[in-house]
Amino acid sequence: MKKGDTVHWAWGAHEAEGKIVKEHTSTTTKTIKGAKVKRKASKDEPAYEIRQESGAKVLKSESELKKGGK
Repeated sequence: MKKGDTVHWAWGAHEAEGKIVKEHTSTTTKTIKGAKVKRKASKDEPAYEIRQESGAKVLKSESELKKGGK
């Protein structure tokens, strides 16, 4: 997965979608909507900052994501 890829992830009973804007290969913490979100990351299991069409940002580990269209 790389910057610009469209990815999907489980969100409750639904699936959310967004585009990767940044890759992290070390543990990172971001403040998103006032809450601190932390993901352990490495070269083998990177974490990604993702921007949804609505403009919302999320931080997800590679293992939480599916690449491509629905």
